[in-house]
Order: sequence, then C-alpha cells, then structure tokens
Amino acid sequence: MLVMAYGKSYDLPVITTRGNNVYGPFQFPEKLIPKFILLAMRGQPLPIHGDGSNARSFLYCEDVAEAFDVILHRGEVGHVYNIGTKRERRVIDVAKDICALFSLDPDKVIQFVENRLFNDQRYFLDYQKLKNLGWSERTAWDDGLKKTMKWHMCHPDW
Repeated sequence: MLVMAYGKSYDLPVITTRGNNVYGPFQFPEKLIPKFILLAMRGQPLPIHGDGSNARSFLYCEDVAEAFDVILHRGEVGHVYNIGTKRERRVIDVAKDICALFSLDPDKVIQFVENRLFNDQRYFLDYQKLKNLGWSERTAWDDGLKKTMKWHMCHPDW
C-alpha cells in the first residue's frame, strides 16, 4: 500500500510483487531448505517446529526470476502480482525429501522441537493474475531440490 501510495503521489510507474518461500543457491542458511540441507550434509538432526504439518509453497529461484521478467515486460503499472505455485508441501515432507537426497533415515534424523510463536499453519497466494500473463512454474520440486543440494555440496561453508 505504501508503494502504491508513493507511486500515485509522485506519478511513478510502480508494480508490486508478492511471493513467498523462494529456494535455491545462495539462500541465507537460516531458511528452511538450506538449513536442512546443511544439517543433513553434516549428519545432524533436522529440527521441525511443532508437528511439521505447516504447509508452504516453494518456488525455485530461477522460476521467480522469470516471473519478475514476465511482470516487468507484460504487467500493468499500478497492479499487484502474486508469485506462487499451486503445489504446497508440509514442512515434515520437505524434511523427508531432504533425508532421501542424503540417504538418511527420517525417523532417526528428524527432531521435533517446540513450535514457534505465531507459526502460520498455511499461507497461500492466488497467482492466477500472473498465470494470465503467460508465466508458469518450470522447475519441478525434485529437480530444484537436487540443484540446491548440489550447490550446497560445492559450497559446504556457506
């Protein structure tokens, strides 16, 4: 709202994007996927807040960059575009997928810890407006996760 107000006040061509849970190379290691990959690489436990049923939608970074490009070239000034996917994953399933990449037994590696305060159960974005511009997610979850794992394997000190 602040950006839109500023754009209107000063007659600037603004477009707002909203997205969540981008993953891939160079992501800050406190985020879920790089954190779990780095811990799995070291054979350490993967801590899951609560019961792991919290659902998130994840998009590979290259897909998000393509979404920005589509919005920049085909979007309308003054509009808001959500960048999302219809695929949601529970945190427990993300942890299990990462365990599978490293041939780890999830029953031995996954560790449930106290839930965070205000840990959203789910937040989902309707990205139909972006799809109408011709954008769609290209990177399958398994492929994006493997690319991210390989990057971290080459950059273990990240």
